[in-house]
Amino acid sequence: MDVSNTAVVTAVAGDYDHPRSDVFVDGVDYLFFHDEVTAPPAGWQPLLLPPHEGGPRRRAKLPKLNPHAIPELAAYRYVIWVDGGISICSSAFVQEFLSHIADGMAVSPHFDGRDCAYGEATIRPAKYADEPLSEQAAHYRSEGFPERFGLYECGVSARDMTHPKVRELGALWASQVETWSVQDQVSFPYCLWRLGYEPGVLPRSFRDMGWVTVSAHRRED
Repeated sequence: MDVSNTAVVTAVAGDYDHPRSDVFVDGVDYLFFHDEVTAPPAGWQPLLLPPHEGGPRRRAKLPKLNPHAIPELAAYRYVIWVDGGISICSSAFVQEFLSHIADGMAVSPHFDGRDCAYGEATIRPAKYADEPLSEQAAHYRSEGFPERFGLYECGVSARDMTHPKVRELGALWASQVETWSVQDQVSFPYCLWRLGYEPGVLPRSFRDMGWVTVSAHRRED
């Protein structure tokens, strides 16, 4: 697959994540969105995140959820997202990940085999303590969203930005995070269900593909 016109994108706001070390490949742009208190790492092109009143976590998710709404990303053919705590350790990452795109997107199954957004909504670490997850789950039930519809580990994703369903998904996913919780793994399966959309899914978690390493956040508040 031709990887030209591809951007690998990450974002950190609030200085949540540790310093990183990444493997880069020629011909791919590496874009690091950040806020005013986060120092961009070496090797990445720094870009300031758009302003957002919802706090640093929501601000950092803007390019993840809906890259079509970010002017610096809208012109790329392929956009690969990696969460701020994920470092790229393989030169094969871009080429191999893009090869798993089906119907415009590639995503990762959840690492522990769970398959239900409702179960995910019951997990409440400190960073989600004040999020309306119970209300979100109740709303989804009222709309008929089924249990065990699927659960995905949203720390990485790959998109063909020319695909109309990908554009539609991004807008819906962003709206759910604005309306409900910042926990995007709860809203992502709901969005797939609402749109009747089935992206490509990796054969196993991205953690087990030999592409990346995952670090804990500097803070969990």
